[in-house]
Amino acid sequence: MKSLDEFRQFFASTLRRKLEAAESARKQTILRAVLAGLITLLVMVLVPYAITQAFGTEYAVGVIVLSVLVFSALGYMVMREILSSRGFYNLFKARVIEGIIQFIDNRLRYIPHRHLTPTILVKSRLFSKNIHEFEGDDYCFMQLSNGTFVEFSEVHAKTKIRDQAGKDMEPIFDGLFAHIHCTEGRIGDLYIVPKGMDESHLSPHQSGKLQRFNTENSEFEEYFTVYGTSSVAARRYITPALMSALVEFRRSHPDRLVYYASHGSEVYIGMTSESHLFEPNVWKPLTDVKSLERFFEDFNDFFGLLHAAADLSGEPIRSEAQPTT
Repeated sequence: MKSLDEFRQFFASTLRRKLEAAESARKQTILRAVLAGLITLLVMVLVPYAITQAFGTEYAVGVIVLSVLVFSALGYMVMREILSSRGFYNLFKARVIEGIIQFIDNRLRYIPHRHLTPTILVKSRLFSKNIHEFEGDDYCFMQLSNGTFVEFSEVHAKTKIRDQAGKDMEPIFDGLFAHIHCTEGRIGDLYIVPKGMDESHLSPHQSGKLQRFNTENSEFEEYFTVYGTSSVAARRYITPALMSALVEFRRSHPDRLVYYASHGSEVYIGMTSESHLFEPNVWKPLTDVKSLERFFEDFNDFFGLLHAAADLSGEPIRSEAQPTT
């Protein structure tokens, strides 16, 4: 896997030049927003002045208050629309995020406005709750010559709950989620879940009775619990390398949880996040590598978990994205 120092060198030698158009779009977006704000402020002052000049000062206070409320709301909406410019957003995805992904592994293909389907989360059997709302973006995939297929994206899944105020939505999973189709004929069902999560939180649709397994690794069991249907599968697939990668990730990211499931040749991995991961911040310059390091670290660390979970050493096949199922 790539290091942060390697990314900084890549940024200085290659990526910075590719970001000139996106940086120009960012500055133009801020300029338009500032001009819109100044125009709104000017109108907010001139309208009450014109009204009081025409009709007297009897209702001046009311006119001023109403003007401030109306034009502040209008100005906010206009500035918000400008700052969420699709032009800058699309350039950011195409230049920044795709550039980082290609640096991490140039076998990956990237489709910014696509995401995994809800079926992937359902088939992982990691979550027992029904999905009623689902969205995502930043879809990546690669098809390898040995038959392995990897796909992942940011996803946000919610379920309906009924509270005192009526129906509401509760998060099921927010973060990066991956599906790996392996060519090797794996056996059994396996789950690695955050410590404290018992089997009742998993999907009830299992192919066999789940058991809890002891890995005899105290560091690993400080963060994770293992359930499965086969002790043979647990010993074979929960390798020292996988346990080490998961422990290292949790130590580096104490605010994030990791989920793992394997059902035969299908492997699923999820990494939680409290916010959308790869969205642009128009106020941060793209010429500053510090503003991009978080994007690199999120992708790089997650991709490291995928490498630990499956053999991704094959050569790429340049095909179109397969339908996620």
